[in-house]
Amino acid sequence: MHRTTLTAGCAVLLLSLAACSGGNGGSEEHGRSAEADTEPVRAFGPGCADFPDTGPGSLSTMAGQPLGDAIADNPLLGRLADVLERSGLGSDLDTADDMTLFAPTDDAFDMYPTAEIQGLLDSPDGPAHLLGHHVVLGEFGSADLDGGSFDTLNGDRLGATEDEGEYTVDGYAPVVCADVHTANATVHVVGMLLIPS
Repeated sequence: MHRTTLTAGCAVLLLSLAACSGGNGGSEEHGRSAEADTEPVRAFGPGCADFPDTGPGSLSTMAGQPLGDAIADNPLLGRLADVLERSGLGSDLDTADDMTLFAPTDDAFDMYPTAEIQGLLDSPDGPAHLLGHHVVLGEFGSADLDGGSFDTLNGDRLGATEDEGEYTVDGYAPVVCADVHTANATVHVVGMLLIPS
């Protein structure tokens, strides 16, 4: 019951995003400007070198795919793809616009005790709760991250900072590949999980 309620609540937020995405999001604070849409910032960071050069999971292929498909095809994000599938939010994330995803790599999951992560994923609302803490309402590029504070799909907030060209989320999670684009979202790949409270 609790999972259904959480999943339904997330779906309502995503449907609201889809309904409101016809314009430019109301202000540049809540998404990329029209100029940025015509010439998106290129992905950068040390982790970008780990992406395939071509084909499924490559930066160019991801740019033409909806968010869920782009994540599922990327070999660095297999654990996140599993969370996405188990959350029940995949189709909603594929059809909503103006989102930012802080996408943890497979290695990020491995930094936590297996029992702790498995317990979170096995709980009825765990996958949706974990995923919802990594999805931000509004589309934000790296230029927005320094000092930014962002509303998540869960209804909590994430903060980000920049220091000498390196970005950190919530004070500890490094952004290893910033400004990855999908057809309906901006993705910043992070090297640690963002654990919801």
